[in-house]
Amino acid sequence: MLRKGDRPFSMLSKLFIRNLATIENMEVSFEKGLNALTGETGAGKSIVVGGLELALGERPGSNVIRSGTNLALAEAHFLPPFPPRVKTILTKELELEYGSGESLVLRRELSRKGKNRCFINDQMVAAGELKRVGELLVDFHGQHEHQSLFHTPAHLAALDAFGGHRDLIDRYSRSYNEVQSLRRRKRELDDAARDFEKRLDYLNYQIEEIENLDPKPGEIAELEQEEKRLAHAETLARAAADAYALLYEGDEGKDRMPVIQLIDQVSRLVDEIAEVEPGFTEPASSLGETRVSLQELAFSLRDYSERTNADPGRLDELIARLESLRHLTRKHGGTEESLFAALEEMKKDRAKMTRDDAERREIDGKLDRKEKGLEGKAAELSRKRKKAEERFSKKIMSLLEGMAMKKARFTVSMSSLDRPGPEGMDRVEFLLAANPGLPAAPLRKVASGGELSRVMLAIKSMLADRDAIPTMIFDEIDAGISGETCGRVGRVMEKLAASHQLICITHHAPIAARAGTHVSVRKTTRRGRTFTELVPLAGKTRLEELARMLGGKDTAAALDLARELLPP
Repeated sequence: MLRKGDRPFSMLSKLFIRNLATIENMEVSFEKGLNALTGETGAGKSIVVGGLELALGERPGSNVIRSGTNLALAEAHFLPPFPPRVKTILTKELELEYGSGESLVLRRELSRKGKNRCFINDQMVAAGELKRVGELLVDFHGQHEHQSLFHTPAHLAALDAFGGHRDLIDRYSRSYNEVQSLRRRKRELDDAARDFEKRLDYLNYQIEEIENLDPKPGEIAELEQEEKRLAHAETLARAAADAYALLYEGDEGKDRMPVIQLIDQVSRLVDEIAEVEPGFTEPASSLGETRVSLQELAFSLRDYSERTNADPGRLDELIARLESLRHLTRKHGGTEESLFAALEEMKKDRAKMTRDDAERREIDGKLDRKEKGLEGKAAELSRKRKKAEERFSKKIMSLLEGMAMKKARFTVSMSSLDRPGPEGMDRVEFLLAANPGLPAAPLRKVASGGELSRVMLAIKSMLADRDAIPTMIFDEIDAGISGETCGRVGRVMEKLAASHQLICITHHAPIAARAGTHVSVRKTTRRGRTFTELVPLAGKTRLEELARMLGGKDTAAALDLARELLPP
């Protein structure tokens, strides 16, 4: 067990609560080691714990804001040094401003309007982020926490923590996740393989249908234009020839001069005018340009007329290809773009199916190798757990003996699973025989509340040097014990407080007397309203509180007994 001073650890230095249930305005300071909170039943000790939980990100209950107020606040102050993971979360993951060696202030504000806000060092964060940090600073053990010992997964976790199996468990977990991933992939591939040939044939047919037609981008528009030209070839050729004749040959039957010749005559006349009137110089030039343009148009019309011929065979080919292209286009989205996109997508699907088929043929061997590796790690983990089992039981027995369970017999039962699971191949369960002559049986069947509390405290005490969470809250986990047993439990807590800060809510004077810091929780009534207040105790006031807890109020005998409980 670590002793005080063996290593530095952070601590909860102060808790501030305002307008929470019966607390109007409260500030309490804590110290390293063992801190005790005491008070009569109903004084509000659970409200103090609830305020701390609230400051650390727990979900608030209903109607927790004090009557007559609109805003509640809970604020927890922590002194460094903190576990390394805390700084990683603050600076790397939450990207908050935080320097090594700084204190931490975690704050939660509740409003009746439903607007709740969370802060770390005055920087706003989400409630979940506040809780992530809080869980690394404080470990809560409530008066019903010992019931977690009814659940066997907690037994396995405790044994592994004691045995120092973390690295091996991490390697096993990675191997287990790989195997699970391969099994899921194999199921996917097997499901896909059921109609592999049918789907592959269908894809090949679709791809070949498009590739055999070999469409080109923009081809449909080009073919539609050519179709229109061929369908009206005779009309177009005749119109081009007639237009050429009008421009260049005229119309002898109607004694009409060619347009080009008329332009020449007009041009000569305008030139004569321009020699005298400069204003006609530009129009004369324009007429020349017009003649050149009409001449070029005439030659183009002549050439178009000569090359435009009806071609029924070519027209039939065009119509047939257009129909094929339009059919494929309608089949794959309605546009040329969607047709080419569908072709590329089908090619990708075919390539993936081919790869998956190859992967399916190889995955069985890969999965077999990984499963054998997993079984090897599970066997190694089982051997280490078996070695730790006996040492674990002896250590717990020793601690229980120190808490008035000398005749109890604590054992660890290990059995094997049919196949490796997430935690290995072992089922672990703690067994207890609280009295001589009785067979050891599962804790949930034989242990009383007081016995369960002591078993849990023994486990926590034994694992203290492996527990990175610096502050532990014990909320009446000493319920169900009395007399000399309380003193022994107090000594165990005092020893545990050498390596952790402990805050213990207790009704037992022998435990409270072991605390270095003692605070009384009291309920008062003023002007018809209830208030919960915290009073630090020392000297006479502490003796009086211990005497009250012993049932003797402040009688001389009770005070003498309380004085005897206090360490020298």
